[in-house]
Amino acid sequence: MRTAVRALLISVSLIIAAFWVWALFFPPKESVAKLEDSAWTARAEQICRDANLARVDLADSRRIDDVGPGALSERAGLIDRATDIVELMVDDVIAVAPSGPNDVELVSRWSDYYRILIADRRDYTEVLRAGDNPPFPEAMVDGAPVSEYINDFTVANRMKACSSPADLAS
Repeated sequence: MRTAVRALLISVSLIIAAFWVWALFFPPKESVAKLEDSAWTARAEQICRDANLARVDLADSRRIDDVGPGALSERAGLIDRATDIVELMVDDVIAVAPSGPNDVELVSRWSDYYRILIADRRDYTEVLRAGDNPPFPEAMVDGAPVSEYINDFTVANRMKACSSPADLAS
């Protein structure tokens, strides 16, 4: 009886050890967010790169204290203009659907996350116009900032230019 129990424990231990060796060194390399339509991702990357260049022109490196009266309202206006560019970028990216139903679903989810971030940016400019200057309060999805979901998708699909804008990060 002892030999059978010992053999069972050794077998279970070897199976667990084999699983961990596989999980640590040989896991599947494909992301669950990876699209199959690489032409779609290349097109999206170019659209986002162009949008990012347009947003660079809006950069304002002045300290809010140095701008004077109306600084928060001016900052809100710049953020609104940058958000307009981001919103147009997302609209342009999703104007052409990728091939394949799984790709369509993944892009739809990415777009939905971006819409949450865009709404957060719009809400933030209203707070600035009201005279408050808190850190940007990004929405959380399942305990993580929505930008993480946006960025996970863009990294998996080699479209880094489409990542969440970091212009309001604190």
